[in-house]
Amino acid sequence: MKGTVRLFCQAAFVLLALCGLAQAKGKTVYVHLLDGDDVGGDGSYERPFKSWRKSLRHAGSGDTVIAKNGDYRKAGAAARWGGIHLALTMADRLEPGDPRQTVPAGTRPETVGVYRYDPASPLVIRAETKHGVVIDSVRFHLASGIRIDGFDINPNPYYTDASGRKINRRRNGVHGDSVYEPPDKYNRVSTNDPPGRYTAAWYKRGLWTSHITIRNSKIHYECPPAGCTDAYDPLQDDERLYLIKFNQSHHITIEDNELYDGKNMQRKPAIDLPCVDDAIVRRNLIRNSHRGVVTKGGGRRVLIEANVFVDNSGAAFAGGSTDPDLFIDGRYGHPCTFAHFESYDMTARDNLIISTRPGERPVEPVSLWAAKNATVVNNTFVGIGDRGVLLVRPGNEVDSPPPGCGRSVRLTHTSGLSFRNNIFVLSGVVDETMLYQTSGVGVKVTGFQHISNTFFNGGRDIPTGGLADPNREPGFSKDDPLIAGGRGTDYLSWMATARLDKGSPSQGRGTRFAREK
Repeated sequence: MKGTVRLFCQAAFVLLALCGLAQAKGKTVYVHLLDGDDVGGDGSYERPFKSWRKSLRHAGSGDTVIAKNGDYRKAGAAARWGGIHLALTMADRLEPGDPRQTVPAGTRPETVGVYRYDPASPLVIRAETKHGVVIDSVRFHLASGIRIDGFDINPNPYYTDASGRKINRRRNGVHGDSVYEPPDKYNRVSTNDPPGRYTAAWYKRGLWTSHITIRNSKIHYECPPAGCTDAYDPLQDDERLYLIKFNQSHHITIEDNELYDGKNMQRKPAIDLPCVDDAIVRRNLIRNSHRGVVTKGGGRRVLIEANVFVDNSGAAFAGGSTDPDLFIDGRYGHPCTFAHFESYDMTARDNLIISTRPGERPVEPVSLWAAKNATVVNNTFVGIGDRGVLLVRPGNEVDSPPPGCGRSVRLTHTSGLSFRNNIFVLSGVVDETMLYQTSGVGVKVTGFQHISNTFFNGGRDIPTGGLADPNREPGFSKDDPLIAGGRGTDYLSWMATARLDKGSPSQGRGTRFAREK
């Protein structure tokens, strides 16, 4: 008996020791932009710091910075309306305690970001309670290994100073980039277009913004100062841009967020990913925006999975078209090594795309601009009309290669497109509407595989013609898929509307996530 007790105590001691190690693995630092104190605070819950910069001086890989609840926009312009601004480089004027990174020999300091953490043990910045902290925006610049969790991100592009000059130029909810050229050497370009001089560091993927996760957050625009009156049309609002945008980045994860009210004059998507590799966009509710998710500029390996798109007026997911200067593949360090496709290896699966209001049917639920190996599988689309279900376009329709490159940069080829196991509930498309379409001069599609899709048109015939005739594809069905239907209020309830009846002839098609949950 004594031996048993001794063994139990030893086991309990080991368990406690392991728990202690687990707790000691990362520390927690608290911040409150309204009631904190950078001078007398110590980062505890009772005495939080007042600024993001101060709190970040006390946190590193594996640590957590917790923002105590509050509307941080009230901190005003000096605090960027509460925005999280992770944009310092080793070329900036750093203060005591700021993180320092090693600048490799021969590398300019403006190419090395300060806020870089171990991707396997990222720095976590989260709200005290989900959506309990309201901030203006989040910006990353050459940052790495960071997770943003649980914020209400509400970009306000309408702030002005006493003279009426705009003072909040970052109009995206979340913006990440890897632009490091100083303005006087960057040809006055403020996006990630290649600089006038192609430096080797521009192509070093290890320096880019990378391994960033945005999760459990609300990201949305509010009404302009005059309010959302009957005269206000967000599609005429040139102040708004993107809800989430990453340029020249890799290993980006956007999950379990709600993005809404992202409509704008320039028809920008809710999530824009030019020159982004290895991205995952999953389990997000995206509503009342223009396009949903766009991958372009030679981006590679983008997974768009199990999202819900509601009342968006453009494509749910797309390989988009970019400025010609973005067509540099970033691997050879030469100004004329253009990408041949807008996007490579894009997969869209298990998404639900649904329209509930007249006039809000997606113009086309899937748009592809010069894609290579795009897979659209097991998605459910409800209320589709106007321009069919798939539109293939050319990339970079403005043909303007840099001097000396000597060839067209207009991209017209889409190769290896797979379209299978999807359910489309059409909205009474007219007879001449072709479901598989192309648009633009010279567009060529090779390797188009389309099988086992359901097209339910309320008992009416399915239109023929276009890129291919869905009536003749293997596994074609025009039978009612018998989905649950209804209206949702959040992500899970919207997904529930896509469940199939046990007697559905479309078993094995449509979003599998709805069945599994």
